[in-house]
Amino acid sequence: MNVQRFLSLFILLFFFGIATTSYAHTASMGYSVLTVKGNQIDYELFLDQRDLLPQFDVNKDNNLENDELSSQKEGIESFIKKGLRIEVDSKPLTITLLSMKVEEKGSTKGVVLQLRLIADEAIEQLDLHYNLAFEDALVHMSALTVRSGDFFYQDILDVNTQGVQVTLPQSENDSVSSGIGSVLWKYFVLGIEHILIGYDHLLFLLSLVLIAARFKDAIKIVTAFTIAHSITLFLVATGRLHVIPSWVEALIALSICYVAVENLFVQKAKWRWILTAVFGLIHGMGFAGALAETGLPKSNLLGSLLTFNLGVEAGQLMILCLLLPLLIWLRTFPWYRKMMISTSCLIFVLAFYWLIERLK
Repeated sequence: MNVQRFLSLFILLFFFGIATTSYAHTASMGYSVLTVKGNQIDYELFLDQRDLLPQFDVNKDNNLENDELSSQKEGIESFIKKGLRIEVDSKPLTITLLSMKVEEKGSTKGVVLQLRLIADEAIEQLDLHYNLAFEDALVHMSALTVRSGDFFYQDILDVNTQGVQVTLPQSENDSVSSGIGSVLWKYFVLGIEHILIGYDHLLFLLSLVLIAARFKDAIKIVTAFTIAHSITLFLVATGRLHVIPSWVEALIALSICYVAVENLFVQKAKWRWILTAVFGLIHGMGFAGALAETGLPKSNLLGSLLTFNLGVEAGQLMILCLLLPLLIWLRTFPWYRKMMISTSCLIFVLAFYWLIERLK
């Protein structure tokens, strides 16, 4: 088997491996918003519906409806109590499920659950133990916000941070925000993880740089993409621009299809940065979808978005630092053009499949 056939086979297996996993239950994002007043905690919990499908999808259509939730209220309440615990003075509080409703947050369909917990006395400190969805989801996170008057605390609950202790202020002078530095770092890491598991964004970048013969061309492309998606990421996530998430996801797939087709006819990347900037605006809307409704306080939203975006850029650089030297070296072989065309065809087929799935 020569090098060209080996690379074509590798790309074929890699892309079709992505096709089988891109819609699998690999990652989910939710939020936990706790409002503390006196001895009472009101807890708004959002879970990706995929975290609930294995147990509560009665008709097995991979879609939850409000009727399905209502008929299984006791089971869902038991599920919540098994994976969620809040202690005050080392005593677990009783969780009461007030309501639950299917809603879409950004591009994620899930369930909003309103919970209430009551302590014997005014709450000065609470211990939250969160163990929901970690077994079924390979990556699950819940953006945590604890509010009490002017005080707020932020964190991100994940498989490595399942327990959090929050000390509430005892006077107005102590009402300051806590946990901001930790959250900003976690959003930076979240940005890296988002791009590494964002198969559609990675394929878009790959299809863009396939015709880049020089690092200079690649840098122009990546810079244009970075600037463009940063603009719409901030506009959408801060509510200045409103989009329909399902259409954004479909347009992302369509952008990959277009670039893959263009690769069949264009051999130079001189003006590709302009096209990249246009499509980057669409991809930025997609990046914002997972963050627009995390329940984080607006006073720190810009900081979280900035560090998330920096994480996305860091993830892109990691991928490109590995990918570009390989592609530029492969261009020295006479069969590179044929391999690039076959790769672009595979990318088109995969992106077209995503487009059809997202338009359903």
